[in-house]
Amino acid sequence: MKRIFVLIATIDEGICGVPEVLLPETAGVQYVVSWQRTNLRNHETTQLRNCGEVERLLKERKDVVVTEMEGRGLCRNRNHAIESALTLLTDGLEDAIFVIADDDERLMPEAFERLRVVYERYPKMDGALMRVRSSVDGQYFKTYPETPVVYGRHPRSYYACSWEMTFRTRVWQAGLRFDERFGLGSEMLCAGEEDVLLTDMLRKGLCVLVVPEDIGFTDPMTTGERLLDAHVLRSKGAVYGYQHSYVRALLRGGREALSLGVRQHVNPLLLFREILSGINYIRS
Repeated sequence: MKRIFVLIATIDEGICGVPEVLLPETAGVQYVVSWQRTNLRNHETTQLRNCGEVERLLKERKDVVVTEMEGRGLCRNRNHAIESALTLLTDGLEDAIFVIADDDERLMPEAFERLRVVYERYPKMDGALMRVRSSVDGQYFKTYPETPVVYGRHPRSYYACSWEMTFRTRVWQAGLRFDERFGLGSEMLCAGEEDVLLTDMLRKGLCVLVVPEDIGFTDPMTTGERLLDAHVLRSKGAVYGYQHSYVRALLRGGREALSLGVRQHVNPLLLFREILSGINYIRS
């Protein structure tokens, strides 16, 4: 039976939401909680005391490991969780499944068995992007393919999110990690880390499938409502610059700025300026 490691990234008071993520103890399943600490060490508050109580409750569970780190950066946090989970493997060649999660995600009781079935069914698959529904209305956030498809040849309407991501151990053993220049809490780029990681995987010849099997619910803060935010536009440009040649990144960025400008009734040149700054930043 494949072991499953659920990697939960949380920061400060977010630790208080982690118990809601946990399912009853299940054979072969372990939770690795990476807890970023920023302001809590400097403030003796009610929230800090409550977090301490939650931390003690988590440590009482044999299937939960809590590790701490300083600072900010979601990708730094995820990478810390990955490194911590790797130390828990029985040996360096163990074929385990890593599930990327946050402190607001709710896994379904059927998730673990579904994951094992999918990974047994596709032994050459290195990662699977699974379906997650809205915890508000139970609907999907996007249109998923009806049958498993290879990421890279997926429908144009599909985009990857971190809370869909599951991977075999060998992905991390190959040296891949989340690019810490991207993602919430990074210095310049607030998004795009999923696209960059998947791009790195494809460049290494790894196989990722989009699998239409439900594993949980979440209520994410989507970037769709912040299309004109400078940080989002800069992140788009950085992803284009990372994935493509400079010329092609400019063409993709220009097309995005024009399309978005027409839809939102904004000067496309203003949008392109932010996209271009992201392209130049990632290629500098």
